[in-house]
Amino acid sequence: HSSAITYNDDGSYFVTTVEIISSSRATAQTVSGIKNVHLYNSSDELVWTHTIIGTFTLVKGVSVQCTNSTYSSAIYDDSWSLTAHDNYYSGNIAYGTATYKKKVLFITTNTYDVNAGLKCDVNGNFS
Repeated sequence: HSSAITYNDDGSYFVTTVEIISSSRATAQTVSGIKNVHLYNSSDELVWTHTIIGTFTLVKGVSVQCTNSTYSSAIYDDSWSLTAHDNYYSGNIAYGTATYKKKVLFITTNTYDVNAGLKCDVNGNFS
């Protein structure tokens, strides 16, 4: 489990976390992980969370291949909405992109793009 923080000009900030959601001790296995991108406003309130879910076929110490990439979204501030999203995978990385927009009185006042990848190495470590 790891995390990173990125600050925006308006005082809001992103917290990105990585977690393993399934694993085993078998040599050849299917493993899954998630990368969460959380947006917090300048008052430290959670605004939304975009989650990339990656599934990988792993032969420990030998090879790893991403086989699926999906997403989930949770919005905690009604002025924000998810307006676009895409998921794809290549090699050992599950990718996710998304666009979130904030509207006040039908006018878009803020837009943030998510562009993140969940990587699994041959030892089953996620980043």
